[in-house]
Amino acid sequence: MSAWLSIAAPYLPEIIKLAQPLFTRAKSPDKSPEVMAQQIAELQAAATQNAEAIKLLATQMQGTIDGLQAAATTLEKKLQRAYLLAVVAATVAVLGFGVAAYALGR
Repeated sequence: MSAWLSIAAPYLPEIIKLAQPLFTRAKSPDKSPEVMAQQIAELQAAATQNAEAIKLLATQMQGTIDGLQAAATTLEKKLQRAYLLAVVAATVAVLGFGVAAYALGR
């Protein structure tokens, strides 16, 4: 996981800068109710957008995890077959050695 982080690290400040919503600012130090209401609406819209993005990312991540689990299961079965093949090959080699020793002994 650290490989993608080292690749993405130089771009993080720019991504954060672009992702930060530009909220309405009051021109005077005392905030009017209209400006406050607009800022609240902007914050709610940003929170809704972030929630939708998080749901989308969670769905994509779940799909990735499911794919990885399926691949791990497949690889585990292949490893078991390879282990069985190695045991069979070793058994045949030992039997071949025994037959050769018997043939030389006669």
